[in-house]
Amino acid sequence: MGAGSDGDATTIDRISGQQPLLAERIGPDRIEVAQFVPPPELAPFVTQIYHFRCEESVVRDSQPAALGHLVFFIRGSGSLRFEDGHVDHVHPASFFGPGTASAEFDLSGPMEDFGLALSPLGIVALTGKPAPVYSNRLVDASEIFGEGIAKLAKQFAEGRRAGTLSVREMVEQVTRFLLPFRKSVPSSHIGLIREVIDWLSGEFDPDVEAIFARLPMSRSTSTRLIRHYFGSSPKQLMRKYRALRAATVLCDPDAPPEARERIESLFYDQSHMIREIRHFTGRTPGALESDDTKILRIWLSKDNYRELSAYPG
Repeated sequence: MGAGSDGDATTIDRISGQQPLLAERIGPDRIEVAQFVPPPELAPFVTQIYHFRCEESVVRDSQPAALGHLVFFIRGSGSLRFEDGHVDHVHPASFFGPGTASAEFDLSGPMEDFGLALSPLGIVALTGKPAPVYSNRLVDASEIFGEGIAKLAKQFAEGRRAGTLSVREMVEQVTRFLLPFRKSVPSSHIGLIREVIDWLSGEFDPDVEAIFARLPMSRSTSTRLIRHYFGSSPKQLMRKYRALRAATVLCDPDAPPEARERIESLFYDQSHMIREIRHFTGRTPGALESDDTKILRIWLSKDNYRELSAYPG
């Protein structure tokens, strides 16, 4: 990060001895984002940790349908509007599950938040509930983790405001807080999660029938467990990641023409591609390069695409 970041660039670089996945600034001193790998003990449950700062007074953009998140809103306030039209307001410690469609956030800044993207295992192991319970909704994280997480959020806000708390210290504190919430998951379920991730990661347009052939259980049981951990059926997962991958290529200025042609071939026709990308990212392909998608483009960056390949750490 640049000047005025309280020395956190060095701190972030040294967490787990690895570099940030992505560190990007958009506009002069207006938006800063750093994304980096979690400590090893959190790696099976958290795919990445991120720190976001924005000096804009209004922050509006789209949240693509992806993983569940635990987010500490250190500065700022606002809401998340989901596809069905309902609006949930953010809390100092907020939790939302894996999305089946994009959502629109409307935040009042200046903003600072510190978040963790949760793996399919992390959603269930840390909450003790199926992923669909939290899909397409945002809740006060105290409903899941008790008042201790509200106290932690308050400490984060006070420490950052006073300039006495680094990002590294927040990572250490949230790690100590979350680890006692881990619940056991059957080894067969962990195997299923790995198979699904391998299936989704194998190609741009994975064959839905192929995942059932890979799993040593009935089709109905496979579908039920996949929905339990991922929040969606196999067909929905295929559609979601196909659209997210397509958007990632379309956002990449260095993508060769043949990659873009390959993306277009994944869909029935152009209108189908537009509908799918808009459903899962909140923007049409043509709008992905507009000025009001500068945050969305960070989340869709090819350098940020680790939610499938990183598990289990």
